[in-house]
Amino acid sequence: MIILEWIGVVVAAGVAAIWVSRLVQIYSPRSRGPVLGRDTIPDVPPSGLVSIIMPGKDEEANVGAALETLLAQDYPEIEILAVDDRSRDLTAEIVRQAAARDRRIRLIQVKELPPGWFGKPHAMHVGAGEARGRWLLFVDADCRQAPHSVRAAVNFLASRDGEMLSLWPILEMHGFWENAVQPVAGSVLVAWFRPSWVNNPRHWAAFANGQYILIRKDTYEAVGGYEAVRTEIVEDIALARLVKRSGHRLWNATGEDLFTTRMYDSLRGMYKGWTRIYYGAFKSVAWLAGVIALTLVFTLAPFIALAWTAIVLAMGVGGLFAQAMFCLAAATTVLMFATMRQFFILGKANPWYLLFYPVAVVLALAFQFGAILRALGLQSVTWRGTTYKGGRVVSK
Repeated sequence: MIILEWIGVVVAAGVAAIWVSRLVQIYSPRSRGPVLGRDTIPDVPPSGLVSIIMPGKDEEANVGAALETLLAQDYPEIEILAVDDRSRDLTAEIVRQAAARDRRIRLIQVKELPPGWFGKPHAMHVGAGEARGRWLLFVDADCRQAPHSVRAAVNFLASRDGEMLSLWPILEMHGFWENAVQPVAGSVLVAWFRPSWVNNPRHWAAFANGQYILIRKDTYEAVGGYEAVRTEIVEDIALARLVKRSGHRLWNATGEDLFTTRMYDSLRGMYKGWTRIYYGAFKSVAWLAGVIALTLVFTLAPFIALAWTAIVLAMGVGGLFAQAMFCLAAATTVLMFATMRQFFILGKANPWYLLFYPVAVVLALAFQFGAILRALGLQSVTWRGTTYKGGRVVSK
């Protein structure tokens, strides 16, 4: 029993040490990766036509505003390919009216989803096939771009001889659940796909955020484009893996003031979205099980240990082991909050919502468990009106 107790102390000390390293890393600009904003745009000449490809399915509430922010770009050479992917609302009509006012916009309509394809990869594949630019910029219809967004991204890649760039966004969050849960769910991805790792050509980590992907057209074609990831439910990360493993230069950066998006507006939407993201990011059941185990050990276990040892010591029945565990759990909790507070601040989130951090962790674990169910084929994924299960389309 004594041996097991001290093994527990060693594990708790290891967890505390990891949080020390995370605290140091989050305050290190090098670890966080590049930050792109109005004041950090490299001064290089225009680097050729940018084809902006924006897929949308039933996006009548978003597509007009998204097009306005794209038309306002200060980069001199752009074309906008709005791909209407089997919409049943006024998406196509809104794009058609905008195209009549500005010739830089083209409407491309997808009427059917071909066999062997998932919806979004197919829409972006079709859009890329119509693109004339040297650069392809894939964005989502629910994103809003700053006027200098395209110029900053293109100049960043051109000045570094890069081939693909994906930006982490500043999230627009409203209400309790979004503010409390979204940053915590996102922190899981950051822990596994740190920009400093992704930007290192020798590191295995590869990540992309499909809301903003800029890639050279020749690189896109060399790796097979979205056709090569046509049955991926999280096609953005799959494309990033393909690009990096093919030896091309992949970059991640934070778009400090380049674009914003509101990912999910309800707890149900978060569950659907984050289970899909975790499933695509971690892929295998074994990897997802490891993510759950580490999330439990590093984020939930310290709270449980702190509460348990506090009760034991208050009852006067705790010995040296309980005292050691209490001290380590308390130290880990402080380190955890200090680290996550800075993470919230960097993401423009309200750090007061950290008071509900344990609740957010439990929900993030629920999202991860849902991802395992999907990896096992026990649960379907419905996204933008198309349902997927076990790596295939079951209804559309």
